[in-house]
Amino acid sequence: MDKCGTLMDELKTLTKMKTRFIVLAWLIAVFSCTPNKSLTDDDKETIKGEIKEVVDVIIQGCEEANFDMAMEAFLDSPEMVFIFNGTSMDYQGVVDGMGPLFNELSNQEVTILDEKYVFLNKEAVIYTANCTFLEHYKDGHSVLSDPMVLQCTFIKVDDTWKVINGVESSVRQDVTEEAL
Repeated sequence: MDKCGTLMDELKTLTKMKTRFIVLAWLIAVFSCTPNKSLTDDDKETIKGEIKEVVDVIIQGCEEANFDMAMEAFLDSPEMVFIFNGTSMDYQGVVDGMGPLFNELSNQEVTILDEKYVFLNKEAVIYTANCTFLEHYKDGHSVLSDPMVLQCTFIKVDDTWKVINGVESSVRQDVTEEAL
């Protein structure tokens, strides 16, 4: 066989292998990114209850302007990401940026309008709440966030649900005492 024929055969073999590899990679991606169907309805309800308990503590911390309580469920790691109206922060950025804000608050009123849960697997869940926040500041002014969405990705760390990623997006507007 001449060199050209051998090269063509090798090229065909490589092309077949490349095609098989692409199909295999596609299958792995599809099946690894699909929400876990092995969770039973009972599993989902149990996990939902566990996460709701954690969310309630976060909300209570927000309502009481207790930053430490509100941050208790966030993973203390540089890998944690929180996005607040277009600003991305790691854990320390949240502590440095939002901690002082909480010190200016007297309290907040939080109204959860609806909640959704997406179960990625038994140890990863996306929680989304449509809500409103009414922030009351110590200097007497108030800010209403309406509409507002809060989304947190929870992961199980040492048998505890922690927020590894959060997004808070809202339309913020100053409100007067008369409007309250």
